[in-house]
Amino acid sequence: MQKVLKQASGNQHNEMFNKFFHILFFVFLSSFFLAQTKKNVPAVKTATQSPVKAINILHGNLSYDESKSSAKLLTNNAVFEHDGAILNCDTAWLYDKENRMDASGHVVITKGDSIKVTGGKLQYDGKTKMATLQNSVTCTEKDMVLTTNLLTYDVGNGIANYYDGGKIVNKENTLTSKNGHYYSATKDVAFHYDVVLTNPDYTMKSDTLRYNTINKTAYFLGPSIIISKTDYIYCENGWYDTDKEKAQFSINALLVTSQQKLTGDSLFYDRNKKEGKAFRNVRLTDTSQKSIIFGGYAEFKQEKSEAIVTKDPVYARILDNDTLFIAADTLYHRDLDSVDNFLNAYHNVKIFKSDLQAMADSASLNTKDSLLQLFKNPMLWSKRSQATAKLIKVYIGKSTINGFKLESNSFLIQQVDSLDADKFNQLTGRSIEGLIRHDTIRKVIINGNAEALYYVKNKNAIAGLNKTTTSEINMWFKNDDIERVTLKPQVDGKVTPIKDVDAESTRIKGFNWQYNKRPRSKQELHTVKKEIPKEEKKEKEKGKKKN
Repeated sequence: MQKVLKQASGNQHNEMFNKFFHILFFVFLSSFFLAQTKKNVPAVKTATQSPVKAINILHGNLSYDESKSSAKLLTNNAVFEHDGAILNCDTAWLYDKENRMDASGHVVITKGDSIKVTGGKLQYDGKTKMATLQNSVTCTEKDMVLTTNLLTYDVGNGIANYYDGGKIVNKENTLTSKNGHYYSATKDVAFHYDVVLTNPDYTMKSDTLRYNTINKTAYFLGPSIIISKTDYIYCENGWYDTDKEKAQFSINALLVTSQQKLTGDSLFYDRNKKEGKAFRNVRLTDTSQKSIIFGGYAEFKQEKSEAIVTKDPVYARILDNDTLFIAADTLYHRDLDSVDNFLNAYHNVKIFKSDLQAMADSASLNTKDSLLQLFKNPMLWSKRSQATAKLIKVYIGKSTINGFKLESNSFLIQQVDSLDADKFNQLTGRSIEGLIRHDTIRKVIINGNAEALYYVKNKNAIAGLNKTTTSEINMWFKNDDIERVTLKPQVDGKVTPIKDVDAESTRIKGFNWQYNKRPRSKQELHTVKKEIPKEEKKEKEKGKKKN
């Protein structure tokens, strides 16, 4: 985006609009003075008009027959001068009574050494104050050229128009549109219908583009896009301050890079700082990782390719046929390259996947090693299991979750049967590693002060309660039931028959079942808020002042 905005708003872009303004100004200034005065008629003052100056004939054959026509005919390379502007043409007709003038054949208007206007015909009506240039009209100022077939100018209201297509060429820049207008009262230049600005590095297309020569601001009024080799910008309304290098895009605003898409109700960008803001209905899409961040407000920095998203942000990533959602008060996302980017989630972290849920104070996700880490009082749930530790790591593959690791004060609890809410298998130790296949825990390894309390089954019926303490425990699961257990070193576990088990012996110290805290749907990740951010109000007020 930086490159597009820099090129679209650089010196060439700014000069193009300013030079086009000067071209129109001098063209119609010359037409006005040439057309509304008479040869050898002294200046006349009226209550509503300024003095009318006389046109000086410099060259040409003059013929006049009042009995045949009221017009004065000048031929043979007719040349006129007025107020520093020179008009050359093959033939000119002056209508004194009607106060109008026609010129035809190689019409050339020059103003000093830099302005030159050519066309096939020039018409001016002094009563309506309308001037018209037609037939392959060109306006040239140094390296700037405007071409059109028909150019009109309302002298009274100071409005210039072309309606049959026009093109402006300046070095590597080319602007084309069906209609073009200049309003002298407001100093606005407007282009309508099929507006296209191109150069070798980018192309800008718009339905309507307006530029004000006083505040040096361009306004996008209608569907507009800016396309470069690496970026694509779309909006249906917006403005760009070419002096302060600031821009705002709104109504379906979209920024697309090779790796990301950013949308929002409003996008603001400061090219000098290379920073931007997005407001309301924000979506930051990472196309390479198939992930999206939703939120109400975002700040992004182009140089580091980083973004901070707040206002109920949610990160969503597709895994197989499911989606992993991560919500927090603040999400920080940064792209290092096409495969290496990371996400940091701060405060009140909640995670939801159909078969996995979690909570923590903060979290981080690195796509290079596909590692999700949960910090400060983390809790993890999967089906009938709950995991707690000082630090929880979740290993995410390309399309599914492969496993997890609980570090320090690790505690894993599994509800034995959903129909019997009081019976739990419990594992604790310094660390616990779990292997997940097909969204189900297949193996668990408990290391360091390993302790296990689990129910022993006999033909799907609970036979007793086993309590074991050792250095390492390996446990395999099948259909969410314990299939096999190995101990290192091998020790004899104590199995108490189920009929002799008392309530106090069914819990390991530190047991804390909090299954009711888990997010049960993505809708529970945040409470939806609809207030307008204060930052957006400030930016919108700035835009209103420009209008």
